[in-house]
Amino acid sequence: MGVDTGDGGVEPVADDWEPGVPSVRQLLPSIIGGAVVPLIVYNLVRHHVHSDADALIIAGCFPTAWILFEFVRKRTVDMIGVIVLFGFAVGVITSTLLGGNAYVLKARDSAFTAIFGLACLISIFVADRPLIFYVGRFLSAGNDPERVVAFDGLHDLPTGRHSFRVLTAVWGIGLLAEASTRLVLAAFLGTGIFLAVSPVITGVCIAAMFVFTIWYSKRARLLGQALADEAVGIPPVPLA
Repeated sequence: MGVDTGDGGVEPVADDWEPGVPSVRQLLPSIIGGAVVPLIVYNLVRHHVHSDADALIIAGCFPTAWILFEFVRKRTVDMIGVIVLFGFAVGVITSTLLGGNAYVLKARDSAFTAIFGLACLISIFVADRPLIFYVGRFLSAGNDPERVVAFDGLHDLPTGRHSFRVLTAVWGIGLLAEASTRLVLAAFLGTGIFLAVSPVITGVCIAAMFVFTIWYSKRARLLGQALADEAVGIPPVPLA
C-alpha cells in the first residue's frame, strides 16, 4: 500500500500492497468466479436447451451470483463479472431478436470488445485521465480511499500521464484488432470451428496486452520515480 508523498512519488505503507497493475493472483478469484465458471456452464448447457438465449440466461445466473457475493463480502462491484454479464445480456438480446441469423450469433461477442476498444481511444483525446487509468485503479485499489489516493499518485509521476495514454492506446487498438479478426472469421468459418477458435484468439490477445501492460508499467514507474527523486535531489533508482 502507498500514499502520495506530495512530490510526485508514492510511498509504501504498512502492508505489502503497491499501486499498479493488479497481479494475476489478485484477479484469479474474479477470473474464475466471474468468467471461467459461467463460460463453462454456457458451453455445457448450450446443446441441451431450446435456444442459445436459454443457455446464456442460465449461464448468466453465475456471474450475477458472483457479483452479489463480492458486493456483500467486499462492498464493491466485481468488474470482471459485470463485463461477462454484460456480454451475456447482449447475447440474449441478439439471440432473441435475430435468433435465426448465424453470423450475428457468432459475431455478437465482438460487440463489447469493439465498443470498449473504441472508448479507450476516444478517452485519450477527451479525458484528462484515459479509460485504462480508471479500469486499472478499480482493479488494483477497489474502493479503498487510501489505495485510490496511492494509485492516483502514479498519474502524477513525470512519466505517468504519457504511460497511461500509451497503455490505453495499446488496449484500444488491441481490442479493436481482436474484434475485427473475430468478425472476419465469423463470416468464413463454420459455427463449430469458429466457436473453437474464437476463445483462443481472445485469450492470446488479452494475455499479450496484459503481459505488455505489466512490463511497460514497471519500466515507466521506475523511470518516473527516478525522475521524481532526481528533481528533489534524491539519488535516482537505477533502472534494471
